[in-house]
Parts: sequence; structure tokens; C-alpha cells
Amino acid sequence: MIIRASLICALLAATAVQAAPQEAPDPYRDQRALPDPNDPAAREALERARGEAYHRAEDSKQTEEELRLTRALNDEIAAQNSLADRADEAARLEYDAALARHQIEVRRIEDQARAAAEATRAAQDQYDRDYAAWRERVRLCQSGVRSACAPPTPQ
Repeated sequence: MIIRASLICALLAATAVQAAPQEAPDPYRDQRALPDPNDPAAREALERARGEAYHRAEDSKQTEEELRLTRALNDEIAAQNSLADRADEAARLEYDAALARHQIEVRRIEDQARAAAEATRAAQDQYDRDYAAWRERVRLCQSGVRSACAPPTPQ
């Protein structure tokens, strides 16, 4: 039994070690200062550290084919940017129009609700006056005033 107990303890200890979560690297631990983005040398060093490097060749070092291809790509990018600008403007105008329609509808519904509330208040006030008049007639009739006991004349 002693052997079995020690074997079980060893298995449990191994399982506990395996079940322990691995520590994830802490992204906030690196407190090195970032390079100045306005310094071309620092920016280039950062790009190299990332494995990126872009160096624009002078136009004199490019072939005519490279220049033509560059101009074509730049023209295509400019056309796409222009198209995107027009789409953004159209979407903004559509949004503004939808917002205006929504505000008009909200005002209309608020006006309807206000009118309904005023009509309800007016009806309640009329009911309160009619009820008070009826209660007064009942009181007078119960106190012996015969004319108060007659049915009211239609108005």
C-alpha cells in the first residue's frame, strides 16, 4: 500500500504540473522608448527591425517601363480615391436626408401626442364639470328641491 500511495502522489504531482497554466507574455512589460516618428533615421531603423524597407528610387534610375507602370498605378489609386470620396459624399448626403426625415417624423409624432394629451385633458375637465353638476343636482334633489329631481333638459 505504501508503494501505491507514493505512486498516486507522484501521478497527482505530475498532473498538477501539467495543468498549471502557461504564463502569457506581458505586452506592457516592454517599456523601451518608441522612436520618434518624425525622425527618418529612427523610422528606417524601426522598419528594418520589422523586416520592412522601402526606398524610393530616383526617377533617373527607373526605366521608362517602371515610370509608366508607376504613373498608371498612381492614376488608378487617384481614381479609386476620387471614387471613394464621391461615395463618401453620397453616403453623407443620404444620411443627412434620412436624419432630416427622421426628425420630421419625430416632430409629427410629438405634435400628435401633445394634441391627444390636450384633448384628453379637455375631456377630463368637461367630465369633472358635468360630474360636479350632477352631484349638486343629486344633493339638491335629496334635500327636497323638486325641480332638481326632474331629468335634465338636453343641451
